[in-house]
Amino acid sequence: MKKYHIAIIILASSLYLFTCAWAADLEEGFMGYKWGDDSWNYEGLKQLYNKGGITFYSNPGESYSIEGVTIGDVIYGFYEDKLYAVYINIDSLDKYDVIEGHMKAKYGLPDSKTSSKENLFTYKWKYKDVTIKLKTDQLKGNMKVAFYHGPTSRGLKKELVLQIETSDRFFPIDKNKTINMTPFLESWSDR
Repeated sequence: MKKYHIAIIILASSLYLFTCAWAADLEEGFMGYKWGDDSWNYEGLKQLYNKGGITFYSNPGESYSIEGVTIGDVIYGFYEDKLYAVYINIDSLDKYDVIEGHMKAKYGLPDSKTSSKENLFTYKWKYKDVTIKLKTDQLKGNMKVAFYHGPTSRGLKKELVLQIETSDRFFPIDKNKTINMTPFLESWSDR
């Protein structure tokens, strides 16, 4: 009987450590990009837009895959040259459903908000210093997921961020370019 208790404790500890290791990844950064790092630390970034201390970059050859679907159009937001946000354009309902399912499985039921004035629907999760928003513009059909690191984005004017995020220039990536696939939050499927 004592052997079973020890085995259960070891198994539970292993699962806890695995979950903490993955969660620490999001707490530290996003898929190899560390919150608060300077943009010059990452090769291949191309500047897309700069305004008021905020600069957005993309890495045109980079995308992620999750459950067999490709997720591209990744935008990295830097405030005062420190990584504070990651935005991913979602171009189909299938991809939206996959991302929504993973978020709910990992972080539970989200807070939700609807803005009839702006026709926006947003799911919101909070994990330690990271806020995750899954956004849908119900009139235009635009969808994206955004990861914001709180400590790095302190001091940002929300009006400026909203103005930039909702502009037509926000996702100017050429869709005809060949992209390299990287597993997107691969450990979710290993749970």
